[in-house]
Amino acid sequence: MVGWIIRTLVLCFVVGFVLSFLNINPANILTNSWQTVQDIAALLVEAGGWALPYILIGAVVVVPLSLLGLILRWNRSRPPS
Repeated sequence: MVGWIIRTLVLCFVVGFVLSFLNINPANILTNSWQTVQDIAALLVEAGGWALPYILIGAVVVVPLSLLGLILRWNRSRPPS
């Protein structure tokens, strides 16, 4: 029970900190819910636009290496003929 309370308090703190960082006011959440949803969606789109180039650059290296690892694991798991 105490662990649940501590986890809940930490989660409340983290969510409150993130909302404060994003300039989301608790009163606005309650009184202007649709605008809050639109603001959050705009923030997500903006963050995605910022992150997408980095994801694509990383994918150039990560995807081929992941496929190579998958093929090597598949070859090792097959029984010899």
